[in-house]
Amino acid sequence: MDPPRGLSTHKLLAGASLLAEGGADVINIADSPMARMRMSPWAVSSLIQKEFDLETVLHFPTRGRNLLRVQGDLLAAHAMGIRNVFVVMGDPTEIGDYPEAMDDFDLVPSGLIKLIKSGFNMGFDHSGVEIGQPTSFFVGCALNLNPQDGEREIKNLHRKIEAGADFILTQPVFEPEKAESFLEAYQSQTGGLEVPILVGVLPLLNQRHAAFLHNEVPGINIPVKIQQQMKAAGEDAQQEGVRIAVDLIEQMRSWAKGIYLMPAFNRYDLAVQILDQLN
Repeated sequence: MDPPRGLSTHKLLAGASLLAEGGADVINIADSPMARMRMSPWAVSSLIQKEFDLETVLHFPTRGRNLLRVQGDLLAAHAMGIRNVFVVMGDPTEIGDYPEAMDDFDLVPSGLIKLIKSGFNMGFDHSGVEIGQPTSFFVGCALNLNPQDGEREIKNLHRKIEAGADFILTQPVFEPEKAESFLEAYQSQTGGLEVPILVGVLPLLNQRHAAFLHNEVPGINIPVKIQQQMKAAGEDAQQEGVRIAVDLIEQMRSWAKGIYLMPAFNRYDLAVQILDQLN
C-alpha cells in the first residue's frame, strides 16, 4: 500500500480493512514510491497495526537519509510498534516531485542491514554507543529474479544475506522458470539460500498496463505470451490479469516461501480475488 499524498487516511484504511478481511497476513507500506511526496510510512504502519491488529512491513530506503536520520527514524519506528523493515536503496529524486532535492546517502542497503542486525538489535548505535535496550527488528532485503546482470545481483544478494537479512522481497515475476534458474545459479555459487523468499506478483489491468511495465519499468520483463493474453482478453482484461497472477503463483509454489502481491492503482479488490482463489 502507498501512503496518502495528504492528510486523509480513510481510503487507505478502507483498503487495509478489505485486505485484512480477505486474508492478507501482512501489509507492506511503501516509502515515497517513485520519489513522490507522501505521508511518512511509519505513521501509516502504526495506524494499520492499531486499527486492524495486522502486522506491517515498513519500506526503509537509504537514499536521502544520512546516518543521523537513519538511526532516529529506526528508533521512532520501533517505538511505534513496527518490527518488520524492508531495506532498499529507494527511488532517485530526479524522477519524482522534487528533482532538485538531496539524493545523498551514507549507507547502502547491506550497510543498513548490518547496522540494524549487528548494532540496534544488539543494543548499540552506529558509533557503538548503547541505546538503552536492543531493538527487535526483522529485516528484509530486495531482489530482482530477472536481472540484466545476474552476477552482480548474486553478489549483491550474498552481501545482504551476509549482513543479516531475515527475508527477501522480489520485484514482480512474470517468468517463473527464469527466476528459478537465477536461484539455482545463486545456490551453486554460494552453497545455499536459507533465507525465505516472498515473490512479487503484480496483477495486470489491461494491455496498456502490461506494455508500460514491460517498456518503462526497469527490472520488469513481461513475456510476449502474457502480453498477447491481455490483448486478447479485451473487456475481460482485469479478470485475465487475476487468472495470470494465480497461474504464476501456482508455478512458484514449490520454491517460494510466500507471495508479495502488488495491486496497481490501489486495486486491492483484485488482490482479494487472488487470495480467494488461492484459498
